[in-house]
Amino acid sequence: MPATRDYWPLVMENLKQRITPAHYKTWFSRLHFVDVDSQGRKLILSIPSTFNRNYIESKFKQPLREAVSKYYPQVVHIDFEIQKNEEIEEIKQEQDQLNLDSNPSDQPISHPSDAPLANVTSSEDKTPHYLPKKSLNNLNPRYTFDNYVIGKYNELVANVAKGVIQSPGSLYNPLFIYSSVGLGKTHLIQALGHKMLENRPNFNIKYIPAETFKQQYIAAVQKNEYAKFREYYGQIDLLLIDDIQSMAGNEGTQTVFFHIFNELHQANKQIIITSDKHPKDLYGIDERLTSRFEGGMVIDVPKPDLEDRMAIVKAKIAASDLNLSDILVHRIATVIDTNVRDIEGVLNQIQARTRLLPDREFTLLELEQILTKRSEIVTIPVSGQSSSPNTILQATARVYGIQIADLLGSKRSKDIAEARQLSMWLIKSMLDYSYPSIGKILGGRDHSTVMHGVSKIEGKVSVDEKMKEKVRLIQVAIGAV
Repeated sequence: MPATRDYWPLVMENLKQRITPAHYKTWFSRLHFVDVDSQGRKLILSIPSTFNRNYIESKFKQPLREAVSKYYPQVVHIDFEIQKNEEIEEIKQEQDQLNLDSNPSDQPISHPSDAPLANVTSSEDKTPHYLPKKSLNNLNPRYTFDNYVIGKYNELVANVAKGVIQSPGSLYNPLFIYSSVGLGKTHLIQALGHKMLENRPNFNIKYIPAETFKQQYIAAVQKNEYAKFREYYGQIDLLLIDDIQSMAGNEGTQTVFFHIFNELHQANKQIIITSDKHPKDLYGIDERLTSRFEGGMVIDVPKPDLEDRMAIVKAKIAASDLNLSDILVHRIATVIDTNVRDIEGVLNQIQARTRLLPDREFTLLELEQILTKRSEIVTIPVSGQSSSPNTILQATARVYGIQIADLLGSKRSKDIAEARQLSMWLIKSMLDYSYPSIGKILGGRDHSTVMHGVSKIEGKVSVDEKMKEKVRLIQVAIGAV
């Protein structure tokens, strides 16, 4: 055995003093000495995966180099040799990093079988519990073309979807649909899934949110069932992946999806993906994936104009048995110019009031009260001299009754975790800081943690009344800071 190898255990012991035990176990326990070249200037190490190497080089390059220099002073370059079974290792290491960086209560492993389902489960099905049974497609029975309102704004994307139904796997593959939140992407792709099932009853169709996909493969690795996971996805005829931006920053998840994507695409299986951005604007998504997305049909869903919004309001009213005058319909469509989800939110509030007083006509004054309250809650200032990361943190801490140190620290109670994520979202929404910059402000957190926090609050703020009220209170507090 070369004498140079004898120093490697000393390097590892030195490294343990420079980083936390958890990080050492996750990233360096499978790092092994291979050789030092004849001039003694290059150290060659064996490492489990590209993901492991990239993470060490981005996060721990300096402590590793310092530890190596202490015992190999002539070494100038450190090279890594990737071991076999790279894909499995990437999954294991991303799982470990999720355990280090994430609060388990914030990111539970979700079970698709908890969602509304359109089929019946077979007791003979041996599919792992964390995956939808093979007889289940995970489609919500409410999301069909019968209640999907088609107007000028979404006519093109609806026609493209219907074209896919006629020629799955060949006409537009993949089909990539993007838009701002609340414009019906999820409804559309699930309606497409239902229609495909009508036309092709034997098709294996699966609707999977991207966040759920990530949790599924982590569960597969925990159970040592990764081969079953790959086999499961390889048998799908129509794969509907919702909110692909949720994979941002998760290299292991993207690697797995990349291989599944290629396998299905090569077999002419139809893939449909939704996102909140065009592929070229997806921050944190690997270029090899975005290039494949752009290789298919990329289409956006623009915001509906006034005429379309009036049609949407009328269709929603008819479906919910409300009776509103044309004046009220026009007023709702004029004021709520953001998205379909916000229109539905107003109509839900109207319906709740009319159920309490079924014999009294709903008035314009009552509508104005709802619209005024809603406008006050969701308005977010874009910028201003009084707004800064510090004022946002102070205001958020004041509203939640905590200290700024709690926002920057490692405490993970429910209230503190929510306040931390809300402050991330406010800094992004109001000041348009980058994710890495926000991470540095919030105690040096990773950009993927910030992206998760911003995405989580983004999903709540348009539908959760308690969250809207907290945003309103923080706005008031910002003005007082």
